[in-house]
Amino acid sequence: MQTEPLPRIEPLINDLKSLKMGDFLKSNSFKRYCIKAGLEESWRNAFTFIQKNRTYFIAGFDHDHSDSLDALTLIMNHLYKNDSTNFFYFSNDLLVAYADWSKEDLKVKDIIEDLELLSAPSEVVENITKLGNHFSKPVPKSEIPENIWNADKLETALDKMDSSIKRKEYNMTVTYAYYCLEGLYKAFISEKVPDKKHLDKINQMATAVRDYLRSHFIANQIEYPEQVINLIPTITNAISNARNSFSDSHFDGESEKWLAEFARDCVNSIGRLIIKFIK
Repeated sequence: MQTEPLPRIEPLINDLKSLKMGDFLKSNSFKRYCIKAGLEESWRNAFTFIQKNRTYFIAGFDHDHSDSLDALTLIMNHLYKNDSTNFFYFSNDLLVAYADWSKEDLKVKDIIEDLELLSAPSEVVENITKLGNHFSKPVPKSEIPENIWNADKLETALDKMDSSIKRKEYNMTVTYAYYCLEGLYKAFISEKVPDKKHLDKINQMATAVRDYLRSHFIANQIEYPEQVINLIPTITNAISNARNSFSDSHFDGESEKWLAEFARDCVNSIGRLIIKFIK
């Protein structure tokens, strides 16, 4: 793996590092972002590679800080070479997450110039420009493009949950379940109920999904068991409460295997129902 930035993206990476985001890359906020983006394994692999190949050790030096920045370079090199579209949206989402974590306006002038040189999509440039006055002059939060949800992506998410259960990382399973439902609901609402796209609470999104399905069935004179549709917000509340009480993201207690398996199976059932309605 190339640990030096690719020449074309070196200015961008240097300007990202100038934001002093090393502490953010070590934080649980960044780990949660990686899970949302489906990059948690890629990040772990990149970080481990940097650690194993570092040729120095300095007593009292925060190696995790510098290793995290080098791992970011690896990830961005890989994305730029193999998937330029995701490279730009990764840059967008990373900066949005960092701004929310730091609670400060970002110095984005040079970053915008770097992105424009790389012919970044205009919506990415606009989103990142807003981060320059994200807190001092509140504006509507930038819209993070949602990944398309389909059966293959659901299977990938379920595989991650199965793997975490096998490793007895039951808290991680609950966290996966939460973010999987959140992603499914956002994709569904974007497709079917765009006037509800402002919703940012998973419980509210679940209710919006249930209400749409109920209206759809009634409008098309489709008989359905009311209790099944009502389970969508009920189960979502249960998984949300479990995550808030037990997950790794909140460091409080240990969820049991049964809870992890229950969360996984619920995501499977709700996900397959919802995907039928997403184009």
